[in-house]
Amino acid sequence: MRRASRPDVRDLGRGAVRRAVRQDDDDGVTLVLLSLAAGVAIGYARGGSLAGLSRLPLRRNRLLLTALSLSVLAVLCGWLWEPLLGVLSALSWLTVAFYAWVNRAVPGAALVAVGLAANGLVLLLNGAVPVSADAATRAGAEPIAVVGPAGREPMGPDTLLPWLGKTVPVAFPPRPEVVSPGDVALAAGLAVIAGLGMTRTSGRREENPLAADEATDTGEEHETIEDAGTASEPSRSAVS
Repeated sequence: MRRASRPDVRDLGRGAVRRAVRQDDDDGVTLVLLSLAAGVAIGYARGGSLAGLSRLPLRRNRLLLTALSLSVLAVLCGWLWEPLLGVLSALSWLTVAFYAWVNRAVPGAALVAVGLAANGLVLLLNGAVPVSADAATRAGAEPIAVVGPAGREPMGPDTLLPWLGKTVPVAFPPRPEVVSPGDVALAAGLAVIAGLGMTRTSGRREENPLAADEATDTGEEHETIEDAGTASEPSRSAVS
């Protein structure tokens, strides 16, 4: 597929390039951090604690190691051949998406899976993350800050699934940025995981109070029968 032309950073001043690099380092992070902070605040408001997150029933954690290995491999191979950076990075995101989908029983994990899968798919199909320069302008960010860095490309007529690219302007006063619909789903899923996961209890009885009450009632009935049997033994001895 013919790649869209990238902006030439040589036409910019050194100050603009430095601002572009700094803003790219934080691109998308602000939305995730604010969402996590909101989720944690909700978790505390519901009487939970961070310890509850350690009790989430997560499975197949080795998939995270696979995703990390793919990310490292993407950086190393990207030095040799740049297209490998996008392909291997996309596979890394898709691996994490599969991990989240495996654990979709955890509230919010399905949203994380959908968001990561969307980001990984658009990256895999285009070889880079397509970015809308118009969305960057509407967010108040410099277009070169979100389009210029490696691994990204300006959105054009040849872009596949452009609506999954970075098209959502987020005008945060300290750090305006452009995010994708997948980023929004990811941030929302992480907020749900934090808000509800913090209130998770460790014991099965607390998870199923009705079963615990039934077990208690059954135990009391057995104790009553045993006490009645013990009380009848002296009377039998007296009769004999």
